Amino acid sequence: MNDFSPSILIVDDDQDHLALVARYVEDAGYQYAVAEDGLKAIDLIKAENFSIIITDMVMPTLDGMQIIKFVKGYAPLTNVIVMTGYSKNYSYIDVIKAGASDFIEKPFPQDELIAKFSRILREKSIFEKLRREIDSHKKTSSALLIAKNTAEKANEIKSSFINTISHEFLTPMNGIMGFSEILAGTELDSRQKEFLEMIQKSSDRLMLLINQLLDFSRLESRQKNKKPHFFSLKQVLESVLTAFQEKAKNKGIALELLINETVPTDLSGDPEILKRLLHDLTDNALKFTEHGRIQIKVQIQEIQPDNFILLHFSVKDSGCGIPTDKQETIFEAFTQAENYLTRSHEGAGLGLAVCKKLAKQLGGDIWLTSKIHKGSSFHFTAKFLVP
Repeated sequence: MNDFSPSILIVDDDQDHLALVARYVEDAGYQYAVAEDGLKAIDLIKAENFSIIITDMVMPTLDGMQIIKFVKGYAPLTNVIVMTGYSKNYSYIDVIKAGASDFIEKPFPQDELIAKFSRILREKSIFEKLRREIDSHKKTSSALLIAKNTAEKANEIKSSFINTISHEFLTPMNGIMGFSEILAGTELDSRQKEFLEMIQKSSDRLMLLINQLLDFSRLESRQKNKKPHFFSLKQVLESVLTAFQEKAKNKGIALELLINETVPTDLSGDPEILKRLLHDLTDNALKFTEHGRIQIKVQIQEIQPDNFILLHFSVKDSGCGIPTDKQETIFEAFTQAENYLTRSHEGAGLGLAVCKKLAKQLGGDIWLTSKIHKGSSFHFTAKFLVP
């Protein structure tokens, strides 16, 4: 069924139900372990890597919500399916927001449970194949240089495919979101409203991913000979700050703008690309910063012939920081600083890959400096004409 050997942990203080679920899993041909309470489950999670944890919600010592939170921090790649009966403490939305992958309501038939974790394992298998293919491509980079023309053609096909399939997704997604809105205006009981909220949240997330793919595709095929425009650098920077003032205020984070006095105010170039790049980096900084400040700074990097100037921009935050071993690959497509970010923050890992392309379109480069728990500084250079 899968090209890897999954291991499943079943957690339930009801011995009869624990035995029943164990039989379901065993009949489906999967390896498993059992725990009668949350503390034993934690010990097993620390000792072994599980693909999926199936846990009851209401238990003594540690309940299902506490297990979800522990797994999210300790083993972020492990999926959790919650078995629920009736819980006055947590709703279905609570457990999904906490990090659970799915839930199943007691009592349930064997085929429903198997279908749920089979879907999760199938997705894990696909991602594992993709990861191995990416690693394989990296190891054979020298061979890819020889096949440069073929790779360029494949890149065109990939961009065309992403653009086409993303557009094809938009039509049914708009239908799902539209009818969800209509349904929200009808008379629903509390449980139906919870389910509808989950549908809408999933739809919004999928629409975000589709738009990111479309955006990435457009950048792949964007013409670089766009006619430059005269613009005010200060206005561009202030518009970026204005866009994030409310969000930063709600998080208690200060936004600062520092423009070196030697930097000219009036420039010629592409202000939209510059604004987009600053917007994306600021949004990224705000996303991973919980306290402190975010500082945007501009200074002259180099004065070039024919009235051209190379400016150095930086967006500095006081967030969680990025591990040193991840800093070289963070600007690659479909890559995030840590696997747990995929679970903690929505997205396809395309944001910084887009930023790298934007920096190149501005005639510059992009890089970063970062320390864990100290924050990160994203730097980029951009070339402009001084009128």
